[in-house]
Amino acid sequence: MRICNSNGNDISSAEIGDNLMLKVDVQPNAIYGGFARRCVATTMGDDGENEYLVTDDNGCATDPSIFGEWQYERNLGVLTASFNAFKFPASNNIRFQCNIRVCFGQCQPQNCAGSNAYGRRRRDTGVEGTVFTGQLREEIMVQSNAILTIERRTESRIDPLTGSRGDEEVCVSKIGFIIALVITALLALVAVAIAVSCWLMAYRRRPKSAGPLPHPAEFPNPLFTTPTPPLQEPAPDYLS
Repeated sequence: MRICNSNGNDISSAEIGDNLMLKVDVQPNAIYGGFARRCVATTMGDDGENEYLVTDDNGCATDPSIFGEWQYERNLGVLTASFNAFKFPASNNIRFQCNIRVCFGQCQPQNCAGSNAYGRRRRDTGVEGTVFTGQLREEIMVQSNAILTIERRTESRIDPLTGSRGDEEVCVSKIGFIIALVITALLALVAVAIAVSCWLMAYRRRPKSAGPLPHPAEFPNPLFTTPTPPLQEPAPDYLS
C-alpha cells in the first residue's frame, strides 16, 4: 500500500489540498482479490501518535469529502481511494494503516449508503445469493509510506499580457485604510510639534550679545582698564 499522486506515481511530499490517492496492490490478481476496511490516517507528533479513521470496519468512508470510497480494478488487482492532502495540527507527516482482506477470487463487498465499498452500485441477481462469492483467505494489516504535507505556497500575481510575475497583491479594507491614514497624519503632526519645540528651546538658550572675554585679576582686559600712571601722549616731531 502506498500514497500516490493522481497519476499513480509515488510521492514523498505534497501540498495541502493536492489530489492524491491511496493504492493497494493485491497480487497475483488472477487468483486473489482484496477488500480494504478500517483504514486510519496516522502521524507521530510531539504528544505521541495521532490517528483519524477514514474507512470504518465495513469498508465505508467515514467522511467522503475527506477520503473517498474504495474503487477496485479487477483486471489490475488494485484498490484505490482518492483524497485531498491534509495534515494533523501537531505534525507535517502522514501515513495510512489498513486492514486488507485477501480472498480467492473477488471479495464480498459491503453496502455503503446504496453503493458497495468498491464504488459501484450493488447488483442483484435473479438466483439465490449474489454474484460476489469470494472466499476469505486471510486478513492482514498493511501500512503505507509516510509523506510530508506542507502548507500551500501563495501564488504570485501574473500579468496576463506579459506573463511576468509581479509583487503579491495585498487587499486592505476601506475602513482600515482610513484608520491607517489618520494615524499617519497624527504621527506627522507630533513629529512637527517636537521639532518646533526643540528649535524654540535652542533659540531661548542662545546668548543675546557677545560680551568681553573673561580675564583673571592679574591679567585685566586692557580695553576696560585705565593704566596707572596715565600714559602721556608723545611730543610731536616738529618740537624736537
